[in-house]
Amino acid sequence: METFYYPTVGLRMEALSEADEKALRREITKTFQMHAFELKREAVNLCVQLFSKNDRAQRSRWMNTMIDVLRKQTLISPLVTEDVLRDILKQCRSKNVDNAGKLLNVFDAFTMDAYDYNVDLRKMVRRAKTKSVAARSESFSHSLRQRFLLVKQRAARCASLKQIKFTSIEVLLSSMKKLQSVVVLGMLTQQKADCYHIEDLTGSVEVEFNADTRFHHALFAEGTIAIYEGSYDGTVLLVNEVALVPVESADVTRKELASNENWFGGEEKLAFRCNDRLRAALIQHAEASIVFVADVFLDEDRVLKAMYSLLEGYSKIPPVCFVFCGNFCSKTRQPETMELLDRGFRWLANQLNEFSDSYRQTHFVFVPGPDDPYVDLVTPRPNLPSSLFEHVSAVVNCTFASNPARIQYASQEIVVFRSNLAEKMCRHTVNMVTPESIPSRLARTLLSQAHLCPLPNHISPTLPEFGHALALHPLPDVLVAADRFESFVENVAGSGAVVANPGSFSRSAFTFQVYYPQQGKKRVPRKNVRMSVKLCLLAVVFAVAAAICTANVATGRLSLRPSAGKRAVLLERRYVPIHKRSEADLLESRCGAGPQSELTSRLKVLNQEMSEIISVLEVCRMFSLEDDQYI
Repeated sequence: METFYYPTVGLRMEALSEADEKALRREITKTFQMHAFELKREAVNLCVQLFSKNDRAQRSRWMNTMIDVLRKQTLISPLVTEDVLRDILKQCRSKNVDNAGKLLNVFDAFTMDAYDYNVDLRKMVRRAKTKSVAARSESFSHSLRQRFLLVKQRAARCASLKQIKFTSIEVLLSSMKKLQSVVVLGMLTQQKADCYHIEDLTGSVEVEFNADTRFHHALFAEGTIAIYEGSYDGTVLLVNEVALVPVESADVTRKELASNENWFGGEEKLAFRCNDRLRAALIQHAEASIVFVADVFLDEDRVLKAMYSLLEGYSKIPPVCFVFCGNFCSKTRQPETMELLDRGFRWLANQLNEFSDSYRQTHFVFVPGPDDPYVDLVTPRPNLPSSLFEHVSAVVNCTFASNPARIQYASQEIVVFRSNLAEKMCRHTVNMVTPESIPSRLARTLLSQAHLCPLPNHISPTLPEFGHALALHPLPDVLVAADRFESFVENVAGSGAVVANPGSFSRSAFTFQVYYPQQGKKRVPRKNVRMSVKLCLLAVVFAVAAAICTANVATGRLSLRPSAGKRAVLLERRYVPIHKRSEADLLESRCGAGPQSELTSRLKVLNQEMSEIISVLEVCRMFSLEDDQYI
């Protein structure tokens, strides 16, 4: 592939006659005009300088490449300036450079470029104004409007919703008659106690849920944008059914918006998943893995011992990255919290120093938890204090990231968010959910909302001018919703994304998760699998015991219903072998009445049955695995 020499780097330019230069200008201008682009004079001059040493075929190939990239940009006008053209040329060049950039990058939530959805252009447009933590009042409404627009534009092009006619709340409120069946897309709010409303960009209407209201499989909490179907009586919308907007994969989103621009983070203009070089690198590194650990209490000795075992276990096959999520101290918001954190990070630095040779190429990312030290409890949260960073920065490659953090490995996009989101959302839902259904409901809700925290500000405060850092548009490849809820991995149909929670490392049996980017799979430590194997084997044991006892009852050899007078004796001696019974008991068995002698014979049979069960338990013990072996 030809290499261009830019004027800022050192221009090589062959002398052109005046006629040839005019012909080249006409060729460049007409080529771009055929694709509805108009080059400014400075942009044409730049193209003349670049193409002066290329033949016609080479120029045509390069201009077509530039136009393809240009089409995928979010341009406000078809007029192409010199600056825009230089960005396009950089993207074209980066597509053909084999070793440009690192495979793994961590992006801060506070340095991301902000993009807004433009309704008129139907594109994502970069926000020009600077962002500030001290936001103005209109920033709050702008953040909510953008979140609503992203869901609305997805609902408008969803194939399964094409036959549904949506009614705006403004039209609903202006109706002078009762409406039997209306469908409204709105955000659920609670304006006063036990009084719910749904809002869109045109107004607000009160809604009423009853026992017959059907809720689809999701968590419908305050702030959730959903589809409501019901009847309107002139003042209140009586809801019959509530559903989420169907999820949309990242590939479909980019196809519909006709853009391959990078909205994830970093300085690259081209989206990572659209970069051929990065896709090839992902295939080449098939064994690469990323380890996710949450709730690492560095002030507890047992956790530090577990961390040492974890680092020792992976020292022979080091992963690409370790992602440690807070909280990093069990005693939060206490006067001694910073002192405990400082001591804990010193201990961790000593452990990392011991395995420094093994982890030279491994990156360590530390994501703060909701209770780690900071001035406020808003989201997104900045990184941990720099004083803690000094302990580990001298040992390994590490990054103190924001919360949420965005990690790019090759062409994979990973979002890590540490928050007790399951607890917050379940506390404010209007529908009843079972504990076992929470993981799938939470995963589907987050992907449908395309937002990390779809809750109102009085429940989960957020910085309005950094709401784009919480957006999941388009959906990433992996969403790690680190929570103190139980560990889970969910694949939502049609999303192309994996939603996972590694669980609490310190509050559980030291659970964590491993992600293999090339395979797109998450795995758990074999210690958890070991427990599952044991439980299965024990279930088999008790099933065998139950089958034996059932067979004996059927043949009359064993009675499980003794008389009231003998019940206590049976319960006391049921599992006592004959050879361990006292002489008085044996004499009583031989000389006693018929029922007592019958009891002795039955106990002999039961003793044989327990011997069989013990032999099965010995087989179960043979399946025991070492705790430090992992998949």
